[in-house]
Amino acid sequence: MTSPKPLTSPQNRHIKAVTKLRRHRERRRSGLFIVEGVRDLTRALAAGLHMKQLFICPDLTHADTQGFMRTLPGLHEAVRAGPLVFEVTPALMRMVAYRQNPEGILALIEQPRPRLEDLPITDNALFLVAVGTTKPGNLGAMARSAAAAGASAVLVADAVVDPFNPNAIRASTGAVFTLPVIEDTAAVIQRFLIGRGVRVIAADVNAPSVYSEVDLAGPVAFIIGSEHIGLSESWLGFPGGTSVAIPVLGRTVDSLNASTAAAVLLYEAVRQRRDKCRSMLN
Repeated sequence: MTSPKPLTSPQNRHIKAVTKLRRHRERRRSGLFIVEGVRDLTRALAAGLHMKQLFICPDLTHADTQGFMRTLPGLHEAVRAGPLVFEVTPALMRMVAYRQNPEGILALIEQPRPRLEDLPITDNALFLVAVGTTKPGNLGAMARSAAAAGASAVLVADAVVDPFNPNAIRASTGAVFTLPVIEDTAAVIQRFLIGRGVRVIAADVNAPSVYSEVDLAGPVAFIIGSEHIGLSESWLGFPGGTSVAIPVLGRTVDSLNASTAAAVLLYEAVRQRRDKCRSMLN
C-alpha cells in the first residue's frame, strides 16, 4: 500500500469530486457513492463492495492512519487492492462529510448494479416497490425492513430520491449494500412483475380489503406510494392485483408513514408464510 497523500486545500480536485456526490445526478453519472463512519464502511466492505478512494482525518479518529485502518475489519485488506488513500484536515473532513459530527473516515464506493432480469422468482418471492418516494430516510427505512423480512429486492419506481443518498444509507443501516435495490420506471417494473407472474398488492388507505385478510402466499410485490400523492391508477388497477388498507383508528391520523406501512405489510407476509409452514408440518 502506498503512503496516504495529505490534502489541505478545499480546491483540491478530489475534495471537489466528493462534494459533488451529494447530488443524485452526480451519483448516477459517476456510479459512485459516499460511505462515512466506521459502521457503514465496515458493512460495505463486508458486502464485497469495491472502494475507490478513502479519506481519513487522524485528528478526528484520534489514531495514526495505518493503526486505525488495522482496527476496522476488512479495511486494511481493501486498501491493499489499490484505492487512493488521503489524509485530510478536520476542516476538509467536515466539508465532505454529510454528518454534523463526522467520525473522521469516509470512502467513495462503487454502486452495486443488480438487474431486474437477474432476480430469481421463487415460490415465496417477496418484493417491495417504492413508487415516487421523496424522502431518502423513508427509502432507507423501507430497504431495512425489506432486508429484515427476507425480501427478494426493493424496486424503486420513478425515483425522486436514490438508495445511495447518505440519509438513505444511514436509515437502511447498510441494507442497501446487500439487498438488491433497483431503480427504473414504473412501466418497466410493471412489465417485469407481469412477466414473472408476481401478484401486486397495492397499499391504499381507501381499499375495501384489510391487509391481514388477503392471502399473501406465492410471489408477491407490495406497492407503496408517495405519502403526498399515493398511487396512480396504473398501480391501483393493476391486472390481477389487489388493493389493501391498513386500518387507521386514531381520529387525528389519516395514514401511516410509508416506511411503517411497508414494514406492516412485509411482516404480515412473513407471519402468513410461517403459519402456513407450521400447519403443513403438523
